[in-house]
Amino acid sequence: MSGPPAWRSTRVYRVATVNARIGWKALTASEYQPDGYVFLSTPNIKSGSIDFENVNYISEFRYEESPELKLAVGDVLLAKDGNTLGITNVVRELPRPATVNGSIAVLRPFGVGSRFLRYSLASSPTQSLIEELKGGMGVPHLFQWDINRLPVPLPPPDEQRRIADFLDAETGRIDRMIGLHRSQLGLVASRTRAHLHQLAEDLSREHGVVKVRHVLRKIEQGWSPLCEERPVEGEEWGVVKAGCVNGGAFDASQHKSLPAGIPPDPRFRLAPGDLLMSRASGSVELIGSIAVLPEDLPPRLLLCDKIYRLRMDRTRMAHEFVAFMLTTHRVRELIRIGISGADGMANNLPTATVTNLPLPDVPLAKQDAVIRELAARRGMAQESARALTQQINLLAERRQALITAAVTGQIDVTTARGLVPDQRNAA
Repeated sequence: MSGPPAWRSTRVYRVATVNARIGWKALTASEYQPDGYVFLSTPNIKSGSIDFENVNYISEFRYEESPELKLAVGDVLLAKDGNTLGITNVVRELPRPATVNGSIAVLRPFGVGSRFLRYSLASSPTQSLIEELKGGMGVPHLFQWDINRLPVPLPPPDEQRRIADFLDAETGRIDRMIGLHRSQLGLVASRTRAHLHQLAEDLSREHGVVKVRHVLRKIEQGWSPLCEERPVEGEEWGVVKAGCVNGGAFDASQHKSLPAGIPPDPRFRLAPGDLLMSRASGSVELIGSIAVLPEDLPPRLLLCDKIYRLRMDRTRMAHEFVAFMLTTHRVRELIRIGISGADGMANNLPTATVTNLPLPDVPLAKQDAVIRELAARRGMAQESARALTQQINLLAERRQALITAAVTGQIDVTTARGLVPDQRNAA
């Protein structure tokens, strides 16, 4: 990265020490304590300020094992492993003694301002370089050798402080706006869920309740052939994955290709109108997700063993009505109770739990009106969510552009104040 003529260009190792652990000296999660020394992981450094509250704790012995990783105010933290690779933050305060796990590198500046270094690492040129450099066996990884050689633009110290002050103010403003939009997203979702729950309660009081098993013709799960980790091509067959039903919608991209040597089992072929429910997953929130397959369903998809297909008595229950009614607060709680798994880990939804779930026993003739009303409300909620998400993405792009322009000298921060409007005027 180059900058104005008065700026120099250097590399991380010339202006900061870089320390990171390889492994963690046989530490296991069983050693975590209810209190003690803070043990930061990448989720703790993702926000604007470091989260020192929702953390794991380790013993004094473990904390003292790696003195070079005892955090100090001014340290710059860089995520070097996993999907969060490249995330940066700076220790602005240290409410209690803390260290980091093996996914975070600690950069201690001696020839550059901490905040400026953090923003330099977060700029688009450096993030693009990190993307190119990352390697590892399956898990994205950034080596310490590469971190040391990341480029750093080096304006005079006073200019570094001005740039950092400017970015603190402007990115803070953007972060508040993003937070406001995310709150609005949550409000849209919660209002939609509350309406559905209240409608289901009202229908149950008016028409009574029936168990799924009383209006069910068949419940089945698919198979688990060894598939290829790629989507289908041409005339190939695919087997859907557990994530194909999530949030009440079907995601046709969530599947794997069936190898050419394995013939498709016609019993498990999916068809438009099928009602699917997620049976097995590592996520409590994903288990029990339900969706009706759309009319434009890809023609060669098969049911997997982690998904239930429910065939309802169509003279009693429309699949679309069942899909709505099995996402209410009450049903979700029954699903959570019914989930089984070793050590409390969610990995299986028993058939008996599904067949005992309650449904409002609404006459078939009235279900169509309920479906139309709920579909319209969900469509409006989705449109609002799309608009808010687009605004969040635009703000994030603006934030990134500001950081990059400031640390590369493309804008004069002394005259660039107020480039981002206040969140109260942008809501």
